[in-house]
Amino acid sequence: MGTEFTVTPRTLFAPDGSILPCTDKSKLIHCLAKLEKSNETDPNEQVPSSEVHAGNDESETSPAPSESPKIAIVDGMVIVQQMAKKSGTISTVKDFSQHFNDRLLTLTVDFDEVILVFDTYKADSLKQKTRENNGKGPIQYQIADDTSIKHIPMGRFLSHEKTKADLTEYLAEAVLKKNANSQKLVITSAAGHTRSNQTMHFEETNHKEADTLMICLAAAASQRCPEARMVIFSPDTDVFVLAVVHYDKLCRNTAISMVSGILEIGPIWSALGREKAAALHVFHVAASVGPTQTWLLSG
Repeated sequence: MGTEFTVTPRTLFAPDGSILPCTDKSKLIHCLAKLEKSNETDPNEQVPSSEVHAGNDESETSPAPSESPKIAIVDGMVIVQQMAKKSGTISTVKDFSQHFNDRLLTLTVDFDEVILVFDTYKADSLKQKTRENNGKGPIQYQIADDTSIKHIPMGRFLSHEKTKADLTEYLAEAVLKKNANSQKLVITSAAGHTRSNQTMHFEETNHKEADTLMICLAAAASQRCPEARMVIFSPDTDVFVLAVVHYDKLCRNTAISMVSGILEIGPIWSALGREKAAALHVFHVAASVGPTQTWLLSG
């Protein structure tokens, strides 16, 4: 449990120590989106100073927007979920990986760098063990090129944590193979392993959720190319919140693509200010706590 020792306000808990569920967190998006519109100014005025944006040097002339490289950060499981209704041409896992790669490249056709991120799934997770103890354990499928999935609903196919873990690793490897000779820099992260189609070295990660890993890799990409236009593709409110919280570590020209459209992070960060933006992290902490976890509050 990665957040069990995190300092968390008591207001998020009931008297018995159980956490109060945040059932309408998505409303936060609309509140922050209003800040974006009310604080639309010159892009160079709506960002933190260069000293907090790593790699930015205001003494150097920034390239024109049309010359800036473009970096896409993509939540891989979102694409998988969009493929829940398989087309008639998908019969095997290999077919699925081809369609997955096609969707990814269509989504990021205008980008110079693509960072594909998956959650880390553990077969011994609390959720998985609870299902098994209740006698409702899902079926585990073997992931191989010729595994037939034509007549298997995606919900059932992905119901086992080990199947999801194996599939994410398979898709990450397949994307790198299919783009081995691409001019795009393609980076994939699955099961704690981050690799690319170029000669780059990455440290192993212990992130369990794609949301925190996306921001971590986005920050690293911002170090490599601070003048880039960065777009994070995720409908997840947590990713949006973390992007605002850690905006001072990201490219100054960063946005997130959600169901409601493209939201620029800079104006929101500027409207909130550093302290208020950092305080938004509590929304992510609350959402990271499972329903079986409680805190015993005393004093």
